[in-house]
Order: sequence, then structure tokens, then C-alpha cells
Amino acid sequence: MLLILAGCTREPAVPAPEKLVIEGWIEDGGAPVVYVTTTLRVEKDKVMGSDDIQSHIVKWAKVSISDGTEEVILTGTASERFSPPYAYTTGRMFGQVGKTYTLKVEYSGEVATATATIPAPAAIESTTLLPKENGEYLIRASFTDNPATTDYYRFFSRIKDLDKVYLPSPLGTLSDAMIQDGKSQMDLQPGGTMFRDEGRSGFRSGEVVDIKLCTMDLPMYEYWNAFEEQFALGSVPFFSLDTNLPSNITGGLGYFAAYGSSTATVTIP
Repeated sequence: MLLILAGCTREPAVPAPEKLVIEGWIEDGGAPVVYVTTTLRVEKDKVMGSDDIQSHIVKWAKVSISDGTEEVILTGTASERFSPPYAYTTGRMFGQVGKTYTLKVEYSGEVATATATIPAPAAIESTTLLPKENGEYLIRASFTDNPATTDYYRFFSRIKDLDKVYLPSPLGTLSDAMIQDGKSQMDLQPGGTMFRDEGRSGFRSGEVVDIKLCTMDLPMYEYWNAFEEQFALGSVPFFSLDTNLPSNITGGLGYFAAYGSSTATVTIP
């Protein structure tokens, strides 16, 4: 196998045309937030940084969201509370459980759309701190699954005064097919981000951590499940990742999520 790999060469690819990339969501009780960028070409031996990403941020798109009754145009806003620091949002529409939302993004002759429905949230019932040998902690969060419905879950976390936004917790995606007797718990560690310099496997003494449990529909579960698989395979040198993640965006890449959400705050001693 090593000889075969050593003999393989890859011809230079013709640069693909740029596509719209959408990262957006709306939660029950929350305003929609939508990032719009274009695809970024990855080149051999070139280290990608935050400046490369920011050069692909789209700041002049027309972004609208409809709940089937009312349509609202979102406003592009530069703010350090976003990461990257530019997003589209509005204070004129807030998510409601059971409602279906349609997102539309128009830019430079391209149109991207997506539709998602907010499912009922599941409450975080308890949290427990699990000490690690290196002095850091994991947070064990417990909740109860509704056996009468088919549900999909995703955990996020945010370290106050350190993380600008909620970050996806590693291995924090599950479906109710993985839950026995309706009771479930997940051991959470900090989410990774290119905007935080140090790597870590746990939460540290003195930190205040917000955790969020989101319910979502099947397309978003498939997206996050594939995200975690690619993240894990990306550390294995014999795997080449050259496929896009699943997307519910028509006319572009990325995702638009509708989340039912519950939160809890934990202080690390």
C-alpha cells in the first residue's frame, strides 16, 4: 500500500467557481443569525488563517427569512460578538417551536435557500463535574428523551470571557436511537476554534461555562454527524477528505438550522 501511495500523483485541478456558503440558525425565543461567505480555495503548503476567512465574508447580500406569514430582511452587522465578526440578524422575528422558517440569500446573481422547522426542546436536568488527571474538568449533562417522538440532539458550550459564541462540543451529537429508557447523559469538553490559541481537553478552574442542548431535524443531525466524522478522520494521515458535508442549502453550501434549545450555566471550582 505504501508503494502505491508513493507512486500516486495528483494533477493540478482547475479552480472551481466560488459558491455561496451559509451558516445560519434560528432558535426558539432567539433571533436568526446568518453568516454568508464564499468558498475558499485550499492550496498545498499554504497555512489558512482568520485573515483568509475574513476576505471571503459577504457583506452586501440580501438575506431574508420567512415564517410562512411574515418575511423580514436581515441587517448585516459588524460586531465582536460574532465569530467571524460580521453576520446578518434582526430584532423583528424570533423563533417559535413548531414554526417552519425559510431562509433566502441573494448575492451577485446567486440565490441560496433553505427551510427548517423548530422542534420542541429538551431540558438539561442536571450537570455534574468530572475531574481529569490534568486538573481540568468535563461537564456531564443529563436530560430525558421523549419516547413518543423521533429526536436528534446536539450539545454546544461557551466559556464566558473567552468564547464569543457557542461552540460545538466534540462528539456531542446523538439521536434517540442511541438512548435507552429515555434517560441520557453526555460528557462535554470545550469546543475547538481557530480563534482560541491554546488546545485543551477540559474546562479549567475559575471558568464559567454556558452549555446548550439543541434539538434539531434529521438534515441537521446528518450534517453534525458527518462534521464529527470528518473531524476525527482529519487527524489520520491515510485519509483524504475531499467531499463536502451534507447540506440543506439549495443553491449553495452549508446549513440553516432551526433549534429547540435549553441552557445551563456551570461554574468550575
